[in-house]
Amino acid sequence: MRGYTPELAVDLQLPSQVQVSPDGTQVAFCLAPIGHRDTKPTSTLLLAVPGAAPRALTAGDYQVTSPRWSPDGQTLAFLADRGTRGDMQLHTLALAGGEPRALTQTRGADSPAWSPCGNFIFLLARRTALRNEPEPKREFIVGSERANPRGLARVSVLGGAPQPIGPADGHVQAYSVSPDGTQVAAIMADSDQLDTGWTTSRVVLFATDGSGDVRVVTPITGFPGTPTWSPDGRTVAIIASLPEDADDARIRLIDVATGEFTSFDAREETPTWISFTEDGEGLLVHSVERQWSRLSRTDLRGAEWEAVELGDEVAGRWIESGLNIHAAGGSLTFTAARETRPSDVYLQVAGAQAAALTNLHPQLDDVRLAPMEALRWTATDGTEVDGWLILPPDAAEGTRLPLVAAIHGGPSWQWGNWFHGTWHDWGQVLAAQGYAVFMPNPRGSSGRGGGFQGANRYDFGGGDFDDIMTGIDALIERGVADADRLGICGWSFGGFMTAWAVTQTDRFKAGVAGAAPTNWISKIGTTDIRPANEWNIGVVNTEPEVVWKVSPMRYAGQAKTPTLVVHGNSDVRVPVTQGWEFYNALHANGVDAEMVAYPRQGHAFHERAAQLDLLKRLIGWFEKYLV
Repeated sequence: MRGYTPELAVDLQLPSQVQVSPDGTQVAFCLAPIGHRDTKPTSTLLLAVPGAAPRALTAGDYQVTSPRWSPDGQTLAFLADRGTRGDMQLHTLALAGGEPRALTQTRGADSPAWSPCGNFIFLLARRTALRNEPEPKREFIVGSERANPRGLARVSVLGGAPQPIGPADGHVQAYSVSPDGTQVAAIMADSDQLDTGWTTSRVVLFATDGSGDVRVVTPITGFPGTPTWSPDGRTVAIIASLPEDADDARIRLIDVATGEFTSFDAREETPTWISFTEDGEGLLVHSVERQWSRLSRTDLRGAEWEAVELGDEVAGRWIESGLNIHAAGGSLTFTAARETRPSDVYLQVAGAQAAALTNLHPQLDDVRLAPMEALRWTATDGTEVDGWLILPPDAAEGTRLPLVAAIHGGPSWQWGNWFHGTWHDWGQVLAAQGYAVFMPNPRGSSGRGGGFQGANRYDFGGGDFDDIMTGIDALIERGVADADRLGICGWSFGGFMTAWAVTQTDRFKAGVAGAAPTNWISKIGTTDIRPANEWNIGVVNTEPEVVWKVSPMRYAGQAKTPTLVVHGNSDVRVPVTQGWEFYNALHANGVDAEMVAYPRQGHAFHERAAQLDLLKRLIGWFEKYLV
């Protein structure tokens, strides 16, 4: 057996965007590498049926996304940049044979959806393109021109120019067409900029023929899910937060006739995906409960809940949500992973046991991988905290190990029992090097309802940091961790917590801060999600001292811990200047530090070369200071 390596991590092929056919027997999905060898991403569209190997429907060095079945199940629509790399256009492919056919030549094509009659395909496109306005041809950037809002249009399956549907103004973030094809439920905002959407998003209803008024049902905040229609077209369901509490994401129902808006009661979990049952009498709900995924069935009042039985093959696996789960034709398809195996595609037909349609990772069959252990401990103030422990595959019982605390991003996210072995999910990579890996879900994490998710609001580096440190202390007391060989690392919020930790304590012997916010005043002033950050931390214009108080840069003079700072040079979520600020401060303070900025990489890295270099530097940094 061989060990898990950075090369294995960046060469994984992962499925996504699964779509089950209208008759519930076939699944279309996209397959893409973790690390792309070119500067532009590539992916492939595949078709899977039970009992046979998946069949590739596209081939070539281009990207394919958003597969959608025609109502008769004979054709797939999808987006691809087959013509010009990076320019996604709508295509169709007849499953009976033939080449993909491009239907559009427009800017900003996104989110295709078939009309129920099968004669049209709805899609989003840039409003400038729908008005036949050219893009400005200049290199300099004008702040007021950054927005590129999308409107809803439709295109004939025979091709032709997209026909605008509406609304007349604003940006359509997400939408869903009613079963009879006459109405649209959409999430609208004033522009496509995320900082604008946080404060101006609303649920709207309007007719697909452009007639009548746009009915605003309710304002919402945060980053809501896509609306979904009941089979009878009378109700729309959505997962969303209201302006008064962005942390309180709940299932909300809309009566289409009256516009009445009702909400399920709060639960100590985080809903992530919903779909009406075939009879329209209930909902299928994917949620995160503490640090496990759950698939449930509930009535339309949210009063009675029961687990959906998927069968032994899926039991205990992490079921992914978002674009990785879909119901149609009485069947359910999804991707699922376990702690020692990355995601595969599964299909449950008509309530039978779910079965795998793919075996995408045979290269791991002879690799030693580490199991995960669920942890629970009590913080200083009595808060109960969850997390995970990954031990090296060959760790001897009773031996104290160097321990690395890996902190997740968000903070509204969580570590679950999926495969932690990718370019920024470092559990298996570090365990293979002989480290115990501690992965906490401190306050601020999702999976435990809005109250826990909002528990570190205006308290970054407070109770959440205590949750992490008391978890480490529990592992030291248990005899797992060597108190003299502690490291800490993370990406995004995890990078912030790493920068915070090395300025608050000298207990860590090394840190790796990835895409780390280090100065919240300048970060909030340059990020694409300013309102979201200000909701959590403080409003820069009116309370800068509150924001500065939780900035690692304020305390950089106290830092002594050797720290590796890594960042994408094209990151708009956490601009690279955050990394340079912190590195320069550490360097001026005489701390052993290094800064690595990767060209073309955003908040998420996509190029294999950058991912591989990052993982090797991560290993080398901890080897230098913890071994």
